[in-house]
This record gives sequence, C-alpha cells and structure tokens, in this order.
Amino acid sequence: MRRVALPIALAALLALVALVLLELLRPAPALTQAEQAHQIAGELRCPDCQSLSVAESQTAAAAAIRSQIVDLLAGGQTPEQVRRHFVERYGEWILLSPRSPLAWLLPPAALVAGTGLLAWWLRRGQSGATPIASATASDGARSRIRDEVEHLDV
Repeated sequence: MRRVALPIALAALLALVALVLLELLRPAPALTQAEQAHQIAGELRCPDCQSLSVAESQTAAAAAIRSQIVDLLAGGQTPEQVRRHFVERYGEWILLSPRSPLAWLLPPAALVAGTGLLAWWLRRGQSGATPIASATASDGARSRIRDEVEHLDV
C-alpha cells in the first residue's frame, strides 16, 4: 500500500500544478464596460453593510457607488484608476481582497509545507519497516507471529 501511495500523491500534485498553470496561462477575454463595472463593484466593500460587496448590497450607498463606477469608466478611467479612486476616498478597507503579499503567499507556502511533510512521512514509513523474515527473533516469537497471521486469515 505504501509503495502505491507515493506515486499517487506525486501524480495528484502534478495534476494540481498542471491545472493551476493552465488557469494562469489562459488568455482572459476582453470585458465590456458593464462587465468591468460589475467586476469592480464585486471587489469593493459596501460602506453600510461591510460584509457584502457593492455588487451584492441593495443599500443606497452601494447603488451610489455602482453608479459612480459606471460614470468613472464612461469618463475614460481604467479599472485600476477607479479602484484607486475609492481607496483614496474610503481607505484600504473598501477593498475586499487583501493587498498584502503575505495573504497571497501563505496558502501556497502551506501547500508546499504539507506536501513536504507528507513526503517525509511516507519515506520515514518505508525506511523504518523491516520484513519479518529478516528480523532476528527467537523460534518462539516466530511461531507466535505465525499463529497470529493464521488467526487473521481465518
């Protein structure tokens, strides 16, 4: 069983890496102005309810921000300029996604550490096991082991 576990774990890890690379390398389609406005509204926190994005909230403040997003995009500003406008007006808390690199690097670091720990655990289990036939045991211990194995077979 342990001989099969390591190749399966490695294959799963390679499949995960391939899927992530495929997602990262896939070209993004060009968004319309309405799609850009909805995307920006989904990234901004509602000032009234704070647990919802501006796109999800039905408050008057969220509606005003959505309208302002559309106006800024129609005025020729880029999505990044629109985001910067709201950060300057409300502060960093208006953004739902964190800007700190630590928040983005922590999950992949945990995945790498977990994979390394799993590989270490699997290798330790393989190297620590000794076959019963090569173990230096007395005849009494061998017969007791034989009796236990026969009992398990029944």
